Amino acid sequence: MNTYKENEFIKVVGVFLPTILREIKKHENPIQSFFEAFTNSLESIKINKEKKGVNEVDSVISLNIYFTKNILSEKEFQKFVIEDDGIGFNNEQFTRFTTLKDNRKGFHNKGSGRIQYVHCFGRCEFNSVFEEEGKYFERSFTISKSPAYLDKDSVIKHNYTKEIEAKKSGTVLILSDLLIQDDAKKLTISISNLKIELLKRYLRYFCSHRETLPRIILNEYVDETLTNTIEITKDEIPVPDKTEPFQVHYSTILTQNAEITKLDETEDFELLSFKINKTNLDQNSISLVSKDELVDNKDFKLKFKFLSPDESLENMRYLVLISSNYLNAKDCDTRGNLSIVKREYFSKSDDLFSVGRKEILFEDIEDNVDEIIDRIYPEISIKSIEKSNKIDEIRKLFLFNDEVLQHLSISLNDTEDKIIQKLHIAESKISAKRDTEIFNQMNSLKNLDPADKNFDTNLTSTIEKLTKEIPIQNRTALTHYVARRKIILELFEKVLDRKLLVQNDGSRNNDEQLLHNILFQQSATNPNSSDLWLINEDFIYFKGTSESLIKDIEINGEKIIKDKLTDEEEVYIKALDENRLLKRTDILLFPDEGKCIIIELKNPNVNVSEHLNQISRYATLLRNLTKDKFAFDTFYGYLIGEKIDAEDVRDFDSDFKHAPHFDYVFRPKKDIVGKNGRSDGSLYTEVIKYTTLLKRAKKRNEIFIEKLNINGDFQLLEDSDPDDLPF
Repeated sequence: MNTYKENEFIKVVGVFLPTILREIKKHENPIQSFFEAFTNSLESIKINKEKKGVNEVDSVISLNIYFTKNILSEKEFQKFVIEDDGIGFNNEQFTRFTTLKDNRKGFHNKGSGRIQYVHCFGRCEFNSVFEEEGKYFERSFTISKSPAYLDKDSVIKHNYTKEIEAKKSGTVLILSDLLIQDDAKKLTISISNLKIELLKRYLRYFCSHRETLPRIILNEYVDETLTNTIEITKDEIPVPDKTEPFQVHYSTILTQNAEITKLDETEDFELLSFKINKTNLDQNSISLVSKDELVDNKDFKLKFKFLSPDESLENMRYLVLISSNYLNAKDCDTRGNLSIVKREYFSKSDDLFSVGRKEILFEDIEDNVDEIIDRIYPEISIKSIEKSNKIDEIRKLFLFNDEVLQHLSISLNDTEDKIIQKLHIAESKISAKRDTEIFNQMNSLKNLDPADKNFDTNLTSTIEKLTKEIPIQNRTALTHYVARRKIILELFEKVLDRKLLVQNDGSRNNDEQLLHNILFQQSATNPNSSDLWLINEDFIYFKGTSESLIKDIEINGEKIIKDKLTDEEEVYIKALDENRLLKRTDILLFPDEGKCIIIELKNPNVNVSEHLNQISRYATLLRNLTKDKFAFDTFYGYLIGEKIDAEDVRDFDSDFKHAPHFDYVFRPKKDIVGKNGRSDGSLYTEVIKYTTLLKRAKKRNEIFIEKLNINGDFQLLEDSDPDDLPF
């Protein structure tokens, strides 16, 4: 029965082993060896059912990771042991195992998994029990790529095969003695994480065999002591949400250097999709599946058009698996390396052998998948449209231009705060790049040699680059300036339209206070940080104060009211049982020596005509009670409200006249009485609506926006390199 001798090296016939070992490269992640072993166990149990009728659900696969603790009590990988009660390595299975590149094994397997074992481990030992003709035998063999094996044209050593007493078949594989110690870090994985990896990688297989899976048990040992045991159960395997068959057309090149042509011939594919709670699925993904395993190859990664890996919709993430016999046939020796052609390389192929060759192109698979996902999950594209509209609203509000949007990656789950943050960071990167270019050009000036015959040309080139970059940078800064003003105008308009929540909460009307604080924060003393440009662009450059008692008003830190008043002045300020120095002006500005601007704001519901004398009274107090160095004689008054009728104003004071442009009335001059030796002053006054101010300011800002030429549409972009993103 046994044709192999004890301690016999099994020679490989017809191949040169060093070449095979170079061709089948070590997988970048050594955990691939675990997956290869697990796949083999699944296959062994499957064959046992087909050959012996053993029910899969009664079978067991046990994956055991052994660790040791170092002097720092840290776990270090020692070995991996996998046990199954599959068919075992009977003569048929062992013969196939000893034949490299044998694709008769079934399950679309080309038998290259054993090469991954020897690439990673110095000791790969199999102990297998199998049944032949009603008797049980134990077979022990090892595989290695050490010189002791290769010198004998072998990677397999048969240790022994002997008859034993047993009740069932199965195999134990021990992988130990790492060849590359750096692999130990990747293999120091908890069984909980290994379970997650298995669920992700074999999801397609688990789902299609959900009711017939063997028990899958994971054990963790530390210093040979069992410390933890977990199991993969049927309840942990999600049920597919959608199953969609589709077909992909073959492509060909009919003649040399010709364009790609689609053929009528197709291959069958299947899309299997899952909606899984985000706590159980860390990322959205679309994966090709080959031989019931996910294809872990970055060259064949598919992406959702409108869904980034980390985001979720209603706490659910999406997993999409694409399978086909075509993909199985295209799998190479290193599992997961598909020989699928991409359009770019196919179209550039100009050798004679490519003419007439037919291929399924990766991009055609991708296009079909995109179309199906759009159809079966409309909520994703709807959410994308909603997010695009929100981004467009923010773009228009802050006046971000197209260039910024082209450097932006937005997630459907991004909040408005996050979107604004990303927009500013993207813009700052562009700005930094331009600043660097300007800096480099400025530095290059010192390298110019006036004696060089090309001096004029080089100088002109440098100047052209500078004159190109500097205005763009200036425009960026100006855009922020204009965008802020645009926001202030929208806020001002919302207050006038009573659309703020605070205006509709049932509390008393505070519209005047809201408008006041927008224009110039109450109790503030720095017009430069105000928004008085709404009234007049020049006002932000003057000294001034907001909502101050007359007695407390200062210029450059010095109070303007006299330190000591005469008896007549004392009588004046306290006439009619009031203290006129305790009157509170809304806004005072001091543009120049002897000049004062008085701005009074009224609630939009108040009839402004009834308050025409308020500014002149303040002007009279300031004309007569200020120190000599602040003796104001020229006043400009602005009485601002909304309930204004020009004829009503003129009925109260006929000196007011209609302005030739815009909707306001003005009084060119009114005498302000001088007392105690001071001459009369003069007061110019405007009575104007808040809506008129808004109209003026909007017009000015629109002209800025038009000059900046800020426009453009955009769409959500795929994720950029995470290293380039600030989140």
